[in-house]
Amino acid sequence: MTDDELKQLIASNAKAIEALTNALTQEREERQKKELAWEKDRKGVYELLGRVARGQSDFYATQSDFYHRFDQIDERQAKMTEILNRYLPPESLS
Repeated sequence: MTDDELKQLIASNAKAIEALTNALTQEREERQKKELAWEKDRKGVYELLGRVARGQSDFYATQSDFYHRFDQIDERQAKMTEILNRYLPPESLS
């Protein structure tokens, strides 16, 4: 191999190494961008899950309050019926 051929081979290898290095650097940058986007999306999903959990909690609290009030209404109705039965015997209602 002559000196010129050796120099050409070295230059060719240097260009190949540079191209591979650039490709590797670009691939790393793209991977970092994807990882950042994934982290952002994951954070958004967790925030949405938190909102859903809070919404469910609020719903169950409202539902519990509704049933509690419904029980109170039933108790009042039973008391009112008892009072009416005491003061107005069933035969006088017809």
